[in-house]
Amino acid sequence: MEEEQKLARPLARSITIGCLVFIAILCLILGFSSHFNYKHSLYQRYEAYITDILRYVDRQIDDYDLANCIARQERSKKYDQLELFMDGIMEDFDIHYLYIIKPLNLNPTGNVMSVLSAEKYYDRHIDTEGNLYLGWISDDEFGVENVKKYFEIMESKNPVFFEEKTEWGIDYTGALTLFDSKGKPYSILAVDVDITEITKLIRTRTIITFGWIIILGALFTFSFLFWTRRNITSPIHRLEESVVAFAEKSHGQRNLKFLKFDAPSFYVKNEVYVLSNAVVKMTSDMRNYVDDVIAAERKASIMQEQANQMSELANKDSLTGIRNKTAYDKEIKNLEYDLGRGRLDKFGIGMIDLNFLKRINDTYGHEHGNLAIKKLCGIVCKVFEHSPVFRIGGDEFVVILRGHDYDNMGGLVEQFHKELNLIDGDAKLDPWEKVSAAIGIAIYDKSVDANVLNVFKRADKKMYECKKSQKAIRES
Repeated sequence: MEEEQKLARPLARSITIGCLVFIAILCLILGFSSHFNYKHSLYQRYEAYITDILRYVDRQIDDYDLANCIARQERSKKYDQLELFMDGIMEDFDIHYLYIIKPLNLNPTGNVMSVLSAEKYYDRHIDTEGNLYLGWISDDEFGVENVKKYFEIMESKNPVFFEEKTEWGIDYTGALTLFDSKGKPYSILAVDVDITEITKLIRTRTIITFGWIIILGALFTFSFLFWTRRNITSPIHRLEESVVAFAEKSHGQRNLKFLKFDAPSFYVKNEVYVLSNAVVKMTSDMRNYVDDVIAAERKASIMQEQANQMSELANKDSLTGIRNKTAYDKEIKNLEYDLGRGRLDKFGIGMIDLNFLKRINDTYGHEHGNLAIKKLCGIVCKVFEHSPVFRIGGDEFVVILRGHDYDNMGGLVEQFHKELNLIDGDAKLDPWEKVSAAIGIAIYDKSVDANVLNVFKRADKKMYECKKSQKAIRES
């Protein structure tokens, strides 16, 4: 019991671990949920803002003229007007980039062509070193994965949004496919918004949110564990100690005065208090029950002893002390049961019959006839010492051969005849002690025998054949 108590996980520890795991999971769920909801809300605003700019610019584009400019690699009047308009958008709106590009191929270099890149006034007219022009082909500015994304965008009719890290920070990009007069996509209009500060804001807010959730979770955990300790685990622990002490004290105890449960004290009268009272009532009932059990055991012991005696008498031959016909019938039923379920395939039956019992009874009296029966019984039990022997009639004995005696039945029959010959040649013995008997043995053959009775009949037949041969030898 002490080993089981050491191995068992205390309820207080289980509740503590369960509560901590629950709070940890809850904090993670609430923290990540708050993070993603806040991020999604901000990104939705940016998407709406970028979509308005894309739609506004798209309405100013003459797709036929712009497509021809790309094909001829030449600027047009409308192209110049569009460039001036997009530069104004850069000045008026808080965006990082506004541009039109055309993905060309998936090669590592030379994979994107610049169509139009909007610039602020300073970059357009003063610091013009980094300005892009119509037909400019990228070197290695665009990775293959980015170009794949642009080709996917070319297949969409709605704005597509994605986040991209650059050497200047983090951009949130909205891209809209431009279609020519025939409905074929020819380039992409894109707006980049710098969200580096927003990303930092989201991270800061997430950390603060996680901090508050952890603090509140810790407060809840402490309060819950304090409450459970006072109302559940501590009362249960005291009740456990009392019950264990009672169990150790009462184990194997027959003295009823020691079967008394000492109930612990409780701060709160809850279900544990009710359980303690129930244990007190149960121990009282146990004392009464043990008293009844002890009395019943005495009575049952007497009755069992009487039943054993009656069973022994019912299955025991009164003259020889071996098993009788009733016990033989039970054994035959057991053999039939095992035989029917395929659990028995090797056994034999030996029939033994005492010769000249009537002559002994008529000549010397029944008392001497009984002595002859007991004499033969002793020889049979000696020879077939590993097999059950039954007396099924006045002068008839049956042996069930299994195991060692089954394997050695030929030698046992020979030994049986030697024992009878030794008796017959002993001049010191009285006539009724010089017993003679016939024996017949048959073994079970599943191709011939349908049941145990068939084996018995063949053994009985062989016994009578043996008896006839013995009689013929004597008469000759």
